[in-house]
Amino acid sequence: MTPEQALDKAIMLYCGEHNWLCFHINVGGGMLANGSYFHTGVPVGWPDLTIITDDGRVIFCETKIHPRKPTQAQLNFIENLKSRGFKAFVAYTLEEFIENVRK
Repeated sequence: MTPEQALDKAIMLYCGEHNWLCFHINVGGGMLANGSYFHTGVPVGWPDLTIITDDGRVIFCETKIHPRKPTQAQLNFIENLKSRGFKAFVAYTLEEFIENVRK
C-alpha cells in the first residue's frame, strides 16, 4: 500500500466512524487498439474522495502526500466545486482533512 492509499484508508475509516459515506473514485481509461486513449467514469480532475455526511453535506477531498502536488486539472475541478458552494480541498494528512471538514 502506498502512503497516499494509507491516507485514503485513514480518511475512509474516520468517515465510517462518523456514519458518513465515503467513496474513493478515480478517473478510468485505457488504450484502444488504434493507439488512442479514452477516459471512462468521472471527469479528469475529480477528487479522490467523495463524502456524504450524515447531515446531508457533500465534501470532495483530493489526497496527496508531500512532496506531490495536485495537477492543474485537479485544482481547477476543486475551484469549480467551491464556486458552486461545495466543500472541496486537498488534504496531505488525516489531521488536515479533519481541520478542513470542521471549517
